[in-house]
Amino acid sequence: MPRAAATILYEQSIIEGYIMNDYSNIFLLSDMDGTLINSSAQISAVNRYALEQFTAGGGTFAVATGRTIRSCRDYLGELPINAPSIFYNGTIMQNVHNNVALKTLSLQNTQLTAFLAQCLIHCPQMCIELHTQDTFYIITDKAYDDPVIEKENLPYIRANLGDIQDIPVLKVQFYTENPELISWLHNFAQAMEIDKIAKYFTSWSSYFEIIPKNASKGIMLNELRKMPLYRNKIFIAVGDFDNDIEMLRCADYGIAARNATQNLKQVADIIGVSCDDHLLSHVITKIIPNLAKYSAANLQTA
Repeated sequence: MPRAAATILYEQSIIEGYIMNDYSNIFLLSDMDGTLINSSAQISAVNRYALEQFTAGGGTFAVATGRTIRSCRDYLGELPINAPSIFYNGTIMQNVHNNVALKTLSLQNTQLTAFLAQCLIHCPQMCIELHTQDTFYIITDKAYDDPVIEKENLPYIRANLGDIQDIPVLKVQFYTENPELISWLHNFAQAMEIDKIAKYFTSWSSYFEIIPKNASKGIMLNELRKMPLYRNKIFIAVGDFDNDIEMLRCADYGIAARNATQNLKQVADIIGVSCDDHLLSHVITKIIPNLAKYSAANLQTA
């Protein structure tokens, strides 16, 4: 594609990063929001160009996100993805070109249903979404809906909890702008021993999620690593939030954005630039060509 105007501003440094680089031994797996997507909710022209050059040079690229494939469809069309990608924070691995799910993990447990029923009684002032492979259900009042639903025109079904107990759920997502409610959810989940049947975590400042116990971006990364096509690849994972911790740990090189949480930076091998400074371009042009410099035993800023 024609080089974007924003790319030309970075021409010298980018071209220097691409000259004679062979990326055929690299599998680059990136989180989306706060990593590939900047704070203006955009994928920069610089990042797009870098990824196009990376895949043209034989590199393998995929995304690993807490989003559903529907909620990031517009972004996916901008990206040269050439490997199965990870959605719902690791409960589904899917081919984005034909929508074939290669692996799915679901939540089905009466203990979880009891937890949700109590949340509806004691703390109804939030949005509770139950995500399936094909759609998602909202079991709370419209007044508390996540504004992203309307902004991105996401299709959903409003339902009662009792009506969907037998439907395989890949992820439960809570949305609230009230940090006290996020804390309450953590404490209540602990009290209800949800950790015995699932994982729960804050995936962004306003989101609390529950996913299957045997699911994570890291576990799905290891599933990718087992595939014959990728078995001998060097896996590089890039992220910014706590739900990326296991993914960075499982990668050969884990890279945290400069805007990442402190928890993620502590497990990263390398700290890159901010998502607003074209992080993926920086990884491709500055970090990958110099991987020999970085040691998993020593946290470094690149």
